[in-house]
Amino acid sequence: MAKKNKRVELKEAFYSLPEEEMFKYVDIFRKTMSGTLGKNLMNMEFPMEEETNDDGKQKFMMKLVDSGLQDDALLDEFYDMVIKTYEYTGNYLIVLIHTAYDIPSITADGIENEDASDYVYNFILCSICPVKLSKAGLCYNPENNSIEDCDRDWIVQAPANGFLFPAFNDRNTDIHSLLYYAKNADEVDIDFSYNLLGCTFPIPAKETKRNVPCFGGGVSRNNVRLRDGEKSA
Repeated sequence: MAKKNKRVELKEAFYSLPEEEMFKYVDIFRKTMSGTLGKNLMNMEFPMEEETNDDGKQKFMMKLVDSGLQDDALLDEFYDMVIKTYEYTGNYLIVLIHTAYDIPSITADGIENEDASDYVYNFILCSICPVKLSKAGLCYNPENNSIEDCDRDWIVQAPANGFLFPAFNDRNTDIHSLLYYAKNADEVDIDFSYNLLGCTFPIPAKETKRNVPCFGGGVSRNNVRLRDGEKSA
């Protein structure tokens, strides 16, 4: 069996990050919420036992949301679960964020009122990003005015998988389901989604109405947790 090692764990308050770094994380969040519903974005429901059993996956996810990512023991348990169940050969980064979205109210004539909110949607978003070594090559060194061998760096790639919990259906919180993301719709890891999240097969896209909060304006009330895991022979 392949060995998996934790390399680094970081805790960051989102708005304390440098602006350029913050925007790179926002780009990761956006990509985790991009795609076509029913293909690489799937609305998954929790079986009843995952909501009622003391060790149910839905109950565990609710604890994560309610903790605001402030419970270190709970976070360690979550990261260990991801690393145990996620099958990937190589390094990857787990990005976990907690935030809140003020849901705009709807006026009598059906127009969203951005200045008023009826509900606050609290959620976590998890993105799993491969981390790959940059290609070997030559580069220009302006200090020496020479062409030299480039240093190779470990680069965080676009997310390969992720999920949003609770789901955001019909403009409100849906604690009975989550939104699952797979970059490649033809390589959805059903075993991972079940073993980590405990969810049943996706609801057909034609039966689902979905709204996803926009990350274009940034995020609020958040904490970010990052962990890198390696799977090696």
